[in-house]
Amino acid sequence: MSGLLLGLLLAGATAAAAQEPPATEDARKVRALLSLDAVPEPTLNHLDPEQREQLAADRLAATDALADAATDEQAQHAANVFGDLCLQYLHHELHGAVAVCLAQLRLLAPNDFQWTYYELLLHDATGNLERARLAARAALALRPDDTATLIRAGDLHLDAGDLDAAATAYARALEVRPESAAARFGLGRVAMDRGETGQAIAAFEEVLTSQPEGSVVQHHLGMALRAGGDATRARAELGRNRQVPIAIVDPLRDRLQIYGLKTEARFDRAVRAARSGRNDEAIALYRELLVEDDGDPEVHFNLARSLIETGDHAGSEEHLRRAIDINPSHGAAHFNLALLLGRTGRTAEGALHLERAADIDPENLQWRLVRAQARADAGNASGARSELEAIVRLDPGAIEAHRLLAAMLLEAGEPARAADHLEALAALTPDDLRVHFNLGLTRFGTGEFAAAREALETALERFPGDLAVRHLLARLLATSPDAGVRDGERAVQLARSVVDEQPALDHLETLAMAMAETGRFEEAVSWQQRALDREREAGGGNSPQRLDRLRLYQAGQPLRAPGGGR
Repeated sequence: MSGLLLGLLLAGATAAAAQEPPATEDARKVRALLSLDAVPEPTLNHLDPEQREQLAADRLAATDALADAATDEQAQHAANVFGDLCLQYLHHELHGAVAVCLAQLRLLAPNDFQWTYYELLLHDATGNLERARLAARAALALRPDDTATLIRAGDLHLDAGDLDAAATAYARALEVRPESAAARFGLGRVAMDRGETGQAIAAFEEVLTSQPEGSVVQHHLGMALRAGGDATRARAELGRNRQVPIAIVDPLRDRLQIYGLKTEARFDRAVRAARSGRNDEAIALYRELLVEDDGDPEVHFNLARSLIETGDHAGSEEHLRRAIDINPSHGAAHFNLALLLGRTGRTAEGALHLERAADIDPENLQWRLVRAQARADAGNASGARSELEAIVRLDPGAIEAHRLLAAMLLEAGEPARAADHLEALAALTPDDLRVHFNLGLTRFGTGEFAAAREALETALERFPGDLAVRHLLARLLATSPDAGVRDGERAVQLARSVVDEQPALDHLETLAMAMAETGRFEEAVSWQQRALDREREAGGGNSPQRLDRLRLYQAGQPLRAPGGGR
C-alpha cells in the first residue's frame, strides 16, 4: 500500500475517535431510541395522590433529560432517568407503559441483561407465557448461569409441561447455587409430575430443612406423601401449609421493591430532587441526613454528585473521598472521583481510582471503556488493547470499543486485526461513512480485494456523492491483482467523475491507472504525464514511483499493485 493511502487510513481512524467521542455518539443514540412520546401515559387513578404526583414529576424529568442529552454524561443521566421511570411503572403494574419503554431500552442496550430480565417479569405478570419463555431464553443467552432466570425458566417449562427442559433449568440453577431451595423445590415438582414419588418427597423434605418458612412446600410434600400411600403424614403436612412461597435470590426483582418505599423519606426526596435538577434542595436534604448519620456512603456519594452539578468541585471531592473511606468498594465513588481528578489535572491519581472502579464492577463496560482510553492516553497501549478486547468479547455491540481498538491496531501495524473490528463497526453503524471507507481501505491494504470492493460498494451505495469513496473504489477496480475484482470501464467512469470534481495529483494518477486497465495506454500516458507535471509544480521534481508508472504505461502494461505501488 502506498504511504499516502496508509496515512489517509490512520488519519481517518484516529480522527473518527477524536471527533466523535463516546459522548456525542451516545447522546445521539439515546435521543434516537428513547422517546416518552411513544410510551403511553398510564392511568394513575388507583395510586395515592403522592404517588401520582411523583410519577408525573418523574416522567417530566425524563422528558427534560432526553431533550437535554448532548454529552456523554447527559446521555447517561437521561438513560438512567428513563430506565428508572420504566421500573417504577413495572413496580406499579402499569404494564402497557412498561412494555413500550422496555422495548426501547432493549434496543438501546441489547446486551444489557437487566432489560431482558424485566421483560421476562412483565410477560410472566401479564400471563403471556409464550413471550415470557422467549424472554427467558434471551436472558439466558446473555447470562447462562443466572440462577433467578434459570428458576423462572424452569417454572415456565413446567407450566408448559416440558419436564425435561424444566429439570435441566432447575438442575443448572442448583449447580450454580447449591443452597437454592427454589431450584430444589422445582426439581421436586418435576419428579412429582414424572411419577417419581420417592424423589419428590426427598426433594421437598430437603427444601423444608433449608427454608422451613416456605410453607407452600408442605402442600406439595403432603400430595407426594398421599401418592406414596402415607395418608396420615400427608394430612399433617397439608394442614401446615400457609401458602408462604419459596424465596428466590433475585436482585433485579428486589430492586423493584425500592419503589414501594414511603415517598416522604428524606433520602428519596433528595434523590428525586437531584434527578429533577433541583440540586440545591437535594444538597440541603443530604446535609440534614449527614448530621444524623455521617457514616452512610450513599448519602456522601449522592451529595457529591449534586455538588458537582453546582460547580462545587472541592466539596464534591471531599464527599467522594468520604464515601470511599466508609466503603472502599464503592465503585461509583471511585469512578466519579477519577473523572473529577482528571478534570483538575490530577490524572495519575485519577487513573488509580478508575482502575479500582472497573475492578470492583467488571460488568460495567462504560467504566472499562473509560479505563481503556485512560490507559491509551497514558501510553499503556498493550493495557488499553487488552481491556478493549475484553469489552468486545463481553459485548460484541460495543461501538466505541471497536472504534478505539481498530484505531490502535492500525497504529500498531496490525491492519488485518483492525479490519475485523472495522467490519463489526460497519454492521453496527451502517451510516458511518468513515467506517466503511476505512474498512475498504484496510482490506485493500491487506490484499483482501474482494472484501475491499464489497465494503467500498456498500459505502458508495449509501454515500454516492463521496469523492474519497469513488476515488478509492476506482483505484481498486483499476489495479487489483484479482481479475474477478477489476472492472476497467467502471474504474474510468468513477475516476473521471473524481477528476472533474477535483483534479488533484492522486486523482489524475488514478485516472491514468484506469485508462491503462482498459488498454487505452496513450490516454494513460497522457494522464500520468499531467500528474507528473502537477507534482513538479508542487515540489520541483518527480518521485521514482510515479516515473516508473509512466514507463509501465509507455510499455503497454497496466498497473497491478494495491494502493498504486508497483
